[in-house]
Amino acid sequence: MENSTNSAASLPCVRCGSCKALCPTYAEDATERMSARGRVVLMEKFRDGELAPSKKLEDALFGCVLCGACDKLCPLGVSVTDAICDARERLSSSNKKRRILNFIAKAGFKRTPETFKIFKFIEGMGEIVPIFKVKPFKTIRTMGLRFQDAALREGMSIFKVSRPKGRIAVFSGCTANFLYPSMGMALIESLNMMNYEVVLPKGEVCCGAPLMGLGLKDDAAEMAERNLASFKKLNAEAVVSLCPTCVHFIKNEYKKLAGESIDIAMEISQFLSLESGIGSSGPVNSKLKAKNSKLRVVYHDPCHSLYNLNAGPEPREILRSIGFNVVDSSGGCCGFGGSFRLLYQDLSEGILGQRIEDYKKADMIVTSCPNCILQLRSKIKDKPVRHIAEVIKESIKGDGR
Repeated sequence: MENSTNSAASLPCVRCGSCKALCPTYAEDATERMSARGRVVLMEKFRDGELAPSKKLEDALFGCVLCGACDKLCPLGVSVTDAICDARERLSSSNKKRRILNFIAKAGFKRTPETFKIFKFIEGMGEIVPIFKVKPFKTIRTMGLRFQDAALREGMSIFKVSRPKGRIAVFSGCTANFLYPSMGMALIESLNMMNYEVVLPKGEVCCGAPLMGLGLKDDAAEMAERNLASFKKLNAEAVVSLCPTCVHFIKNEYKKLAGESIDIAMEISQFLSLESGIGSSGPVNSKLKAKNSKLRVVYHDPCHSLYNLNAGPEPREILRSIGFNVVDSSGGCCGFGGSFRLLYQDLSEGILGQRIEDYKKADMIVTSCPNCILQLRSKIKDKPVRHIAEVIKESIKGDGR
């Protein structure tokens, strides 16, 4: 394992347990090995040869959502998530099942357009052959996952406006690109209505976070290098994304993987906050008005948005500025976590159940992450769950634009 301050070889953990306060898997499971502190102990024993690879060790380390709450809470600044990713790299080929999973993940995330077509074919076959009664396809159907007829990003696209005040590149991310292209168009149209030229680069690939989460560090680094090559040459003022995980990864993690990062990457609410001056120099852009000011809205904080990008106040300020009645909730992880959702379904749904209870008082749930939307919509059927980009677009159009 790499000997860094964030690897299990040098974790200065004092066992204070602060990290357990917001750990979603510990809140659901309540066993020490499913807490951040417990995982640190296991990683140290694994490092020292006291523990051999096993299903229990694998479940403890891969059964982490990688939400980042523990990193944020640690008084010593220990990055438990970095250490877990290092340990996962060591475990990534520890058994046949994981080697098969890695092969599928590499093939899928490195060639997402082809993967999209394969899943579309499988989806069609489900009408003829009962394929969705078999795991993991049964889990996919339970999640309500539906592939669209066309992806958002198909080749290089430039969305021009007359007299643009700037150029914004959009990092669409896999979920928005293939499952929710309408969310991507909402973002593009909103930026156009703010007089920004928008570019979708041809060379965008998966950000690499799903591969990193499986312990495939070298493959994640390959994705980083490909995206850096595509986005460096765009001459954009900012790179805005619908997915906080993508933003966190290309902004914060690429430096570790490829030696440089996309520093101008922003989550949409952070960009809009700068654009409209929310919370600083004056009132929000007058175009942003809500259709229904009596609607009780809960904002769901995506974990990477809250813990890694520090985007907590901005989305709520935006929603209030366009007239919504934003109600408080206890908040917390939705339990998605990428492959975690497929591999640890019961744990994932248990975490989700806590959010469903928290959000009962809301008429609508708004978030800034398409993966959170996929997770929340899988169980919440009695109220809309929407991306903040969609709400913003409708509010701008509602002002006569």
